Amino acid sequence: MEIDKLRAFVDLSKTLSFSKTAQNLYTNQSTVSKKIKSLEKELGTNLFNRTNKHVELSYYGKMILSDAAKIVELEDSILDQTNNYNAQKRITINLGILPTFSNYPIFKKIMRYQSSHPNINIVFHELETNQLSPLLDEDKLDIVFLRSINTHFSQYDECLVQKEEFKACLSSSHPLAKNNKIQIQDLKNENFIMLSKSSLLYQPVINLCEEAGFKPHVSFVSDRISSIIQMVKNKQGIAILMHPSTRNDNVVFKKIPIILLPSMTFGHF
Repeated sequence: MEIDKLRAFVDLSKTLSFSKTAQNLYTNQSTVSKKIKSLEKELGTNLFNRTNKHVELSYYGKMILSDAAKIVELEDSILDQTNNYNAQKRITINLGILPTFSNYPIFKKIMRYQSSHPNINIVFHELETNQLSPLLDEDKLDIVFLRSINTHFSQYDECLVQKEEFKACLSSSHPLAKNNKIQIQDLKNENFIMLSKSSLLYQPVINLCEEAGFKPHVSFVSDRISSIIQMVKNKQGIAILMHPSTRNDNVVFKKIPIILLPSMTFGHF
C-alpha cells in the first residue's frame, strides 16, 4: 500500500473535491482519480460514493479514515524529524572575503570543495579588511581571507595562501603601457585613482610614492575595484593595485619593482 494513495484518500475525504485535492497535492485531477481507484482496487471496496455532482465517503471509507490519517501523519512526522536532523548535521561556515576574492585560485578550490561536500554550507561575507577582522573577533565569522601588510594576529591560526605584488594599472593607450616594467617614479605626474582607506591599501600606496620622492595627486577614491578600472579605462588616471587578475582589453597591468605583500587567511580552526 503506497503512502501517496493514502495521502490522496485522506485529503479527498476533507475536500470532497478532486480538483481541490489535486491543488493541495500539486498534481492534476486525473492523477488523484487514478490513485483513489488503485487504492480501492487494492482494498477490494469503494472508499467514496460518486455521482455527477457529489463525492462522499462510503461507509468503509469512514471506517478506515482515522487509521489512514494516522499513517499520513506519522510519515509527515518522520519526514520533519529527518529534515531537522539533516539540517543540524549540515555545517555552516561563515567565510569573510575581500571584494576581489573570486579572482584568486583558492576561490575555485573552495567551490569545488563545497560541491563535493553537500553537508557543508559556506556563506560568503564580502567586506573590506578593516571590517573583516572585528567580525572575526566577535565570532560572527569563522574564517577570513584578507591581506596582511607586515601584520600578524597571534590569537588566530594563520596560513599564507598567496603572495601578491603591486602593479600599475594603466589605460592601454598610455605611453607607459608599452614598457614591460615601470618605476614608481615614472608615475609622479599622474592622477592617482585610489582604493579607499578602508581597504588598507590606500596608505601603503601613498607611502610608496613619498619614498620615491613625490606626493601623489589623488583625483578619485572608490571602494570598488571595478569602478577604479573603469576610470583607468576612460583615461582618467592610473591606479596602483594588487593585481586582481581580471582581463580587460582597455587596461594593462605593469609590474612595479617593489616589495611583495602577502595575502593571508586566518580564523578559528
